[in-house]
Amino acid sequence: MNFMVVIMSLIIIFIYIAMWYYVGRNIKKIFQHRKINLKIYWAVFWIMAFAYIISRLVSSILTVNNIVSVIFSFVGAITLSLFIYLLLGFLISDLFRVVFKIIKLNEKYKQKIRSIYGNGLIVLIITAIIVCSGFVVALNPKTTEYKININKAIGNKQSLNIVLVSDVHIGIGVRERGIDKMVDSINKLQPEVVFFAGDVFDESSTTALKEYYSQACKKINSKYGVYAITGNHEYFQNFDESIEYYKKANITVLQDEVVKVNNQFYVVGRKDTASESRTNEKIKSLDILLRNIDRNLPIIVLNHKPEDLKSAENEKVDLQLSGHTHNGQIFPGNIIIKKVFEDPYGYLKKNDFNLVVTSGYGTWGPPIRIGTQGEIVNIKMYGNK
Repeated sequence: MNFMVVIMSLIIIFIYIAMWYYVGRNIKKIFQHRKINLKIYWAVFWIMAFAYIISRLVSSILTVNNIVSVIFSFVGAITLSLFIYLLLGFLISDLFRVVFKIIKLNEKYKQKIRSIYGNGLIVLIITAIIVCSGFVVALNPKTTEYKININKAIGNKQSLNIVLVSDVHIGIGVRERGIDKMVDSINKLQPEVVFFAGDVFDESSTTALKEYYSQACKKINSKYGVYAITGNHEYFQNFDESIEYYKKANITVLQDEVVKVNNQFYVVGRKDTASESRTNEKIKSLDILLRNIDRNLPIIVLNHKPEDLKSAENEKVDLQLSGHTHNGQIFPGNIIIKKVFEDPYGYLKKNDFNLVVTSGYGTWGPPIRIGTQGEIVNIKMYGNK
């Protein structure tokens, strides 16, 4: 088994290096008429290619995020986003080159295409424009609103004003200014209850940023409080520290726990499946979590991943709130993700069960969004009273 893991790892590394070399060779062609030191070029190129991996290695060895890992994380994230579209651009260009040979395109047209292509310069320019625009989009999350009707009374209230935030990924893309903007945006919606659905922190979240988050979130104004669950990324590094800063922010963290809020509704916080590898304990099933509750009250489930939907429907859950998917974050990821989850983004209703999946506030890895947009979700949940 271990032997197979080693073989598969070596194959993945080989493919990764081969793809980067393909991109690097094509970039080199752009500057073939200029004098460049090839040793320096390839040295810088490979450092950028492995920057994100280097950042993770440095961070794991030192157990904390220091300036070296932060710098390499940022450089690596940017180069990964460039790499994705440069790879696609050069592959498409080579495909057209093969097609033109097969159809024997007129030499005059070939010459025009070559002049436009400019040895690949057009691919580099288009990629730069795409990535820059994606960076701007990532810095400007929107507010998405849903109106949901449930078949239960919400105490003596007509509706409940909910704000959902997920996948903030404090670190590379969201720093102090982004945290302040997020808190201001939440408060403008005048929420009655606020939910963080996991991955507020990840491997790039420094202790200083966690501290800033905890202080900023104390300013959230919410009638019934702020509740959170952990996502998969919180388990990858400094889990206990992350929980500590959630609590310092006056946020109630639910780990396979249920709370009754103001005798009006239940909030169920589920552990992410990533916890199983950390604790060697199975997460609790939904039926066990709900066995002693009053089913006449609305049930809101926080589950980081939009999964276990059948159980939620069977257990008469009224509303499940999820994130994790980022809606693919970078095109064509938003197309691919639809093959993985039944509902990777937006609103799904099945009988009396409602699901809302957010694209998340921040980004993981490359601080860009292409074909998707970050968001804060405002849900008006109306009861049948």
